[in-house]
Amino acid sequence: MTVRALAAALLLAGVAAAQNLDVDLAAYRKAEAAGAVGNVSGRAHAEERTRGEAEHALAGTAVVLLPRSAELVGRLEEIRTRARDSERTFVSAATAIRQAREAYEQRLWEAGFADFVRATVVDASGAFSTADLPAGGWLLIATRSVFISKPSPRTVPRDREIFAQRPRFVGYYAVSVWLRTLNIAGGRSETVDLTDRNVWFAGIVEDRVLDAGH
Repeated sequence: MTVRALAAALLLAGVAAAQNLDVDLAAYRKAEAAGAVGNVSGRAHAEERTRGEAEHALAGTAVVLLPRSAELVGRLEEIRTRARDSERTFVSAATAIRQAREAYEQRLWEAGFADFVRATVVDASGAFSTADLPAGGWLLIATRSVFISKPSPRTVPRDREIFAQRPRFVGYYAVSVWLRTLNIAGGRSETVDLTDRNVWFAGIVEDRVLDAGH
C-alpha cells in the first residue's frame, strides 16, 4: 500500500470512528481554529472538619477533560446507580467507571482527536488548570485513589500444599470520583472546586496478591 493510500485509509477510519460518537468533534476543531478557546482551573481539597482546622490539598488527584458525550454521562450514571444493587456491583463500580472513561478516550484517539483528551494532576497546593479548550461542552472527570491496608491472614505452608492458592486480600483503594459538566466559551475561564464533601461517587478497588511459596 502506498503512503497516499495508507493516509487515505487512516483518514476514512478516523471519519468512521468520529461518526460513531455522539459528539460533533468537527465543531470543536472549528472553534479551535477560530481561536474560540477557554480555560479551566480549580482546586481539589479536603474541607475543614472543625473550626480552626486547616484544609489540606488532595494532591495527586487525576483530572481529565473530554468533549461532553451524553452517551458517556449516561453510562457513568448507570454504573453509579447500579453500584447500590449488591456488594459485587459496588466493588466493581470504580473499575467500571474507569473503563468507561478509557473506552471513550480510545474512541477519540481512533477518530484522530487524541488532543481533545486533556489530562492533568492536582499539584501539592491543590491547584490544577487546563488551557486552550475549544468552545463547547466538556466533561471533567477527576479521580483520587488512597490505599488502605487491611491484610487478611497469610496461608500457612501446609495449607498451600493441600489447597489451591487463591489471591489473599491485602487492602483496598478508596476511590473518589468527581464528575462535572462544563460549557466552555471563547476567552473565558471556568473555575471548579472539588472537595471531599462534593464527591460524585465513592467506591473501592480491592487489592489481592498470591502469597509467596515460602
